[in-house]
Amino acid sequence: MSTTVPADPPTTDTDIRAGNARARAEGFVWGVLHIQHPTTRDAKTATAFAAAYADRVTESLTSESVFVPGLAQAWVAWRVSGDLTANLAPAPSPQERVPEFEKYDAALRNRTAYWLCAEALGYVRGWCDAAGVGSGDAVDFAHAYAVLVAAGGSRPNIADAWTNWRAGRPLTASGK
Repeated sequence: MSTTVPADPPTTDTDIRAGNARARAEGFVWGVLHIQHPTTRDAKTATAFAAAYADRVTESLTSESVFVPGLAQAWVAWRVSGDLTANLAPAPSPQERVPEFEKYDAALRNRTAYWLCAEALGYVRGWCDAAGVGSGDAVDFAHAYAVLVAAGGSRPNIADAWTNWRAGRPLTASGK
C-alpha cells in the first residue's frame, strides 16, 4: 500500500513546526475522546481544535509575546470556553459567598449534604487538575454547596453550580 505525498511539502521551519503541532494536537484529542473513525462528530472536533492549536503555535513562532499552553490545558480551555488560552481560574471568592463555620458545620450534619459536599469537592478538584489551575476554592465551594443542599428545595447540579461559582454568581443562578 502506498502513501500519497503532498504536492507542496512544507518549505519553512515555521510550516514544519505548525504541521507537527497540528498533528500532535489532533492525535491528542483522538486519544482523549477515543475516536475510532474519521467521519465521526468527535473527529471533526479534533480537527477544529488541531487547527486552532496550530494557528496559535504559528503565532508564537512569529511573535515572542504569544503564549502557547500545553496540549491538555489548551484542550480543556478550548472545550470549556472556545479559547485555547482562557483563564479558567475561578473568580476570587468574596467573603460573603463563603459560608461561616457554623453554617457549614450544621449543614454537614445532614447526610445528603455531607455526601454531596464530598462529591462536590472531588468534582472541583478533578476539574481544576484537568484545567491546570489551582483548586484553592474547592473547599469553600463544597461547603457552600452543602449549605445549599441542607437548605432543601431545588438546587443546580454540581457542574452548573461550579460554573456559577467560577463566574462569581450565586450557586443557584440560572443560565450561563
